[in-house]
Amino acid sequence: MTAHAWPGFRWSHLIRLTEALLNEPSWPSTDRWLAERFRAEPKFGRKDRAFYSDAFFRLSRQAAVPVFLHQCWQGEATEPSADQLWPYLTQMSPADIWSWFVLLDGADNQLPREITDGPQRRAWLDSLSDQQRDTVQQLEEGWLSEWTPWLAERAATSDWSEADQANWLALQNKRPPLWLRLAHGHEDQAQASLIAEGFECLDRDNQALALAARPGLERSQAWQAGWIEIQDKASQAVATAVALQSGERCWDVCAGAGGKALALLDAAQPSGQVLATDIRPGALKQCLHRAARLALNGLNTAILDGTTDLPETAPFDAVLVDAPCTGAGTWRRSPDARWRLTSARLAELNDIQDALLSRTSNAVKRGGRLIYATCSWLVAENEDRVNHFLAEHPQFERIEQRLLGAPHEDADTLFVAVMRRR
Repeated sequence: MTAHAWPGFRWSHLIRLTEALLNEPSWPSTDRWLAERFRAEPKFGRKDRAFYSDAFFRLSRQAAVPVFLHQCWQGEATEPSADQLWPYLTQMSPADIWSWFVLLDGADNQLPREITDGPQRRAWLDSLSDQQRDTVQQLEEGWLSEWTPWLAERAATSDWSEADQANWLALQNKRPPLWLRLAHGHEDQAQASLIAEGFECLDRDNQALALAARPGLERSQAWQAGWIEIQDKASQAVATAVALQSGERCWDVCAGAGGKALALLDAAQPSGQVLATDIRPGALKQCLHRAARLALNGLNTAILDGTTDLPETAPFDAVLVDAPCTGAGTWRRSPDARWRLTSARLAELNDIQDALLSRTSNAVKRGGRLIYATCSWLVAENEDRVNHFLAEHPQFERIEQRLLGAPHEDADTLFVAVMRRR
């Protein structure tokens, strides 16, 4: 945001919305929370929604900035940790939170009226030490020092250059384009239809098409005809790695709303079959609805916990474990997810990931494939989990593993490993 982006007539609404956010028990998904608030505020126009959306996404990415500055202002000069951030933020007033962003933007004359010591804050801000300024710059990039060893481990494991690492960090504060998966057999038809309706196509790689975001996609001919589905490019690459063929059967263990399950079915028509399971009935209902819109055959769903249960229809040609994870690879779309990345949460997830791999591997037929995927860049959730599994299950061999998406592509950062039962 720049100085002209803080119009005073929106302050009362911004303060009220921020109070609502701070009353949440924990940091909610910014996208979903904003959608709910906008539905409850029909009087907001397009420009209003754009302003509040930009403001809250900025807060989601840079929440450590007002926390750090306010701590320093009050004599506590320490960088907050991820697990301390939300509790501290909820103790601040909305006006205090936003005042630090306004001052950093140089818009002192647009401070909220609740802030009566603006000149003193400006003088103090201008007197920050070089070390404090460096910390503020790092926090403006949405980065905490506690994550640096994990990033160094990723850079070494993936053989990233300094330029790769710098590009990855820069991308974390930039939303990726809207990636679509084009239905098999309708790729060119779908793209031509979207262009004819005024959509701007930014990139195309086989079935993956990037669009500049704009309203009206669900009213387009391509959407109504079932030729397109929203799915990040890296997520599409996970489905490609499964390599499901017509006539094969796949178990998608943690299917959620079915993005990868639908991509698998699209690739394996006319006779591929996918069993999509999850512990959330609502997600599976959405999966079935999406499959119907796309006119895909061969989908079955079941409520099932992959850490303890196996389907009666096992074994399968392929089992996809898209494991619960920190979501660190989706910070570009869900910036609030970064504040849930702590050592304690990572340890909990590692136990779940190991349990899923160990249990579901029993559903892979001889010669079949076990595919492990996460939407995370952390080595501890990816290569380490695969190595741990293979050490305890010598009947499986690694075929391939790789990091997908950013920094080499303008997408999320995901991981996939393909293993085969000997």
